[in-house]
Amino acid sequence: MATRLNAPDVHLDHLHCEAIRQGIGERLRDALSREPPDMPQRLRALIARLPELDGEAAPSLVPEFESH
Repeated sequence: MATRLNAPDVHLDHLHCEAIRQGIGERLRDALSREPPDMPQRLRALIARLPELDGEAAPSLVPEFESH
């Protein structure tokens, strides 16, 4: 079984590289042109609140050190 470590070097000419790029582009265009599925109302409400919460300070990720 060939792996990346023991596979022979593969060299693609310009035409093959271009065909691969075009194929990837077509698949991306197809995937990105689809309508996203409906989001649940709760998720929509939370996303709508993001700009409102953007200015608030975030809680600290590190607990405060208590000296004894």
